[in-house]
Amino acid sequence: MRLQTEAINRQLLAFAEIKPAPGRWKFALHVLTIVIVAITLISVLLGPSMGLVGITGAFLGFIAQSRPLRSRIVILACLNVTYIVCVAIGALVGGQPVLLTIVLTLIALVTVLGYNSLVAEPPGAMFLIMGPAIASYLPTVGIPAGKVILVCAIGCVSASLTSILLQLVTRHGQPEQDAVDTAETAVHAYLDADRATIPRHQLARLRDQAFISVFGASMILEDAVGRQPRLHEWRRMNATLRRLHLAIIQQVVKVHLPGREVVVTGVEQRRYLGRPDASYLLRWGLSRASLPWLAARRMAAAVLLTCVVSYGCHIGHPYWAAMTTALVMSVTADRLALTRRALHRIIGTVVGIAVFFAIHATHPSGFVLLVVALVLIFFIQMLAVRNYALAVIFVTPMALLISSAGNPYKPVGEIAGERVLETLVGGVCSVLVIWAAGRRAPIALVRRQFRRSLRSLERLLLLIADGEQSSERGYAARRDLSFEQLQCGSILQIAQTDLPRDLADWNLLETSLNEASYVVLAACWTVDPQHSIDAEKMAGVLARMIAALPPVGTQMVDARVIAGGLQRMLDIGKQLNSA
Repeated sequence: MRLQTEAINRQLLAFAEIKPAPGRWKFALHVLTIVIVAITLISVLLGPSMGLVGITGAFLGFIAQSRPLRSRIVILACLNVTYIVCVAIGALVGGQPVLLTIVLTLIALVTVLGYNSLVAEPPGAMFLIMGPAIASYLPTVGIPAGKVILVCAIGCVSASLTSILLQLVTRHGQPEQDAVDTAETAVHAYLDADRATIPRHQLARLRDQAFISVFGASMILEDAVGRQPRLHEWRRMNATLRRLHLAIIQQVVKVHLPGREVVVTGVEQRRYLGRPDASYLLRWGLSRASLPWLAARRMAAAVLLTCVVSYGCHIGHPYWAAMTTALVMSVTADRLALTRRALHRIIGTVVGIAVFFAIHATHPSGFVLLVVALVLIFFIQMLAVRNYALAVIFVTPMALLISSAGNPYKPVGEIAGERVLETLVGGVCSVLVIWAAGRRAPIALVRRQFRRSLRSLERLLLLIADGEQSSERGYAARRDLSFEQLQCGSILQIAQTDLPRDLADWNLLETSLNEASYVVLAACWTVDPQHSIDAEKMAGVLARMIAALPPVGTQMVDARVIAGGLQRMLDIGKQLNSA
């Protein structure tokens, strides 16, 4: 009883928590600027009321802000094309309930799966679902489908171009420099640790964080400049990163493979460090029990249920309820966090209705209405990461202003009442899907990801045994193993929040798997890897371990037994070095 009370108190505190967000005002100003450009352009070309309609498309421009300019241009270009196509489809089928339900469900499935596999950054694929949802509604209240498509296209393209220009002027080179600085801090923390006094598990965490930060920085740097940087600034960052990588390798070899000489060249590091290609990322996302596939299934199921309930109960057009679902389900998080987000959405909407009526009582129109919308947008971005319910208080009046602009003849009281009901439908449907997706689904996620890492480790060991660790296949295998290790940590963190007791022992397995993986990766950089570790015996032990595991599913396996097996495998492999 006491534990349950404490758990409830923790959730209540998490629900009401207002998180610090230093520097958020800069991001809010960035978003405000790109939205101003978009709605100004739309207002000049098509009128102020259409400027409000284009706001959702303009929001697409702030996606992937942490990415370097080079890769962000590609991401935004692909997202813009996808958004316009989805909006066009939504606008054309909006008056056909069955077809719209099928279309929105498929859009949710495909966009969430693709986005989470290839980009996987906040705020998720929500705008790719919200866009066609809004576009499906507007033609039903008299706005031609062609005009809706044009407005959304102008909004997303102009906002994306403005955001890229702002990044070029104000932050060019900053994401990659921040990543290199973070890596340098993590590596020095690992190298400078007092090994005589710091417990082994803490040293392991420092080692893991150093590897993760270096590999993560290498992906960002490659996104920014490719594998052959030309400018002095990029060459300097690349050299720093390679030096840090070498320092970690030397330390791991010193601890685990004493006496072995490390030889690392810049050419080899360029072929090893970096992000796996898009085909690998798509295969990773499409594989059974992956996090992107789970997120896509949940989103599609929630959108489908929302549309069925909306139409089945004759609530009206399901666009607002579908938007609520997209906003709630777009975050990759545990079930409790998603449930809190749904409740935030519902409560914030109810309070936001009052704010809308206060604004509407002043009868704003034309330029004043656009200024009011921009003020609301600024507060939304300032509060979104602090407390989502507070942000929704300002989201609701902004969205209702768009709704009333699209349908100026409908009484605002009726519009507000419909929005509250539709928010409840979207929120409740989302919560039902979140909890119906399976209480033990996190077990399948974790088991699947750790099995992928074990398979990647086995593949690299076989290549070392065949002397191919420095071939194209070998470099790809080393890069893939590092990527899988990154995914293990992030997925385990999400899964343990859902099932802390069931998955408590998996921290030990993660530590053992990381140690084995990093020793094998370090061995690849020694003068004679085949005589640094007995890769063939290690691969044999690992193959038998994997074969003994049950198929990936929700059945629990003993993580401590697997961790012990990995330690025995590592001991067998290092016997060759000691001999």
